[in-house]
Amino acid sequence: MKQLYRNRILTLAACAALAFGLGACSSTQTASTQVDDATITASVKSKLTADPEINPFNIDVDTNEGTVRLSGTVEKAKARAEAVRLARNTAGVVRVINDIEVGRTTVGKRIDDTALTTKVATKIAADTDLNSFNIDVDSNEGVVTLSGRVATQAAKDEAGQIARDTEGVVSVENRLEVGQEMATDSNK
Repeated sequence: MKQLYRNRILTLAACAALAFGLGACSSTQTASTQVDDATITASVKSKLTADPEINPFNIDVDTNEGTVRLSGTVEKAKARAEAVRLARNTAGVVRVINDIEVGRTTVGKRIDDTALTTKVATKIAADTDLNSFNIDVDSNEGVVTLSGRVATQAAKDEAGQIARDTEGVVSVENRLEVGQEMATDSNK
């Protein structure tokens, strides 16, 4: 059984790397914005990992133009609040979107969510009309959330349709923003 989980995780990791590699070729973000977002994500993840109250493997951190989106599941409301506090107090963070749920999660559920996320992200990366580098895909119990920025409404609609057409997707929350402008909301 352990070997089965290990093989699934390795396969998912390989697919995720492929999706990221295909998407990294072009972007509507400047190179410095991409580096800043990656630095913010890494800093938030480091803070979550260092906190003994939080299981960092249950929280996904995504950053787009300084806006950090936290998602996943934690066992206690205190851990949820602490994750948000840590993210808000990270250099470069403009805003925090808190999509963390409180409850229990199982290894099987995490693997299923990861597999679904990888399937959708891979399909988006394979679509030559979309810039997948700016599209973040997350899944929670079959609900796929798309976030980030795309150049046109048509690209937003296309990404949403790809997600909806993916086997295993129950529903899609399409939070993609349209346009080239940078985020200016300084609310935390």
